[in-house]
Amino acid sequence: MVKHIRIAGHWLLIATLFVSLGGHLSLLQTFAWGNMLVDFSRTTSLKEATSKTFDGDHPCSLCKVVKETRKQDDKKPLLKAESKMEVALPTHVSLKDPVGVAVTVVAPAYFGIPTKVSHGVLLQPPRLV
Repeated sequence: MVKHIRIAGHWLLIATLFVSLGGHLSLLQTFAWGNMLVDFSRTTSLKEATSKTFDGDHPCSLCKVVKETRKQDDKKPLLKAESKMEVALPTHVSLKDPVGVAVTVVAPAYFGIPTKVSHGVLLQPPRLV
């Protein structure tokens, strides 16, 4: 049962990526070109039908829908960056020095002024975690 849920999740992820990258529009455009090629080849030669299909002067209704949808997608912003979260460390940080070698670490203060924070580093890694 878990295997089936995992497979369904994978397919859902693939479908989501496909739609988010515009794959559905490419699939619709390919379908529209196929229909146009068949329709134009009924009345003209295959060479003329191919040139009419791909020249852009004779779009079908589905081609117009795909083009309009792509224009609307290009106008939408990818991310909204209206709110910006400010994160800062407090200016005074005091840590207890463990046994070992003292090391100085520079951490930004609240207003962007570096503040020195000293703490020790163990000489050897711990044997047990």
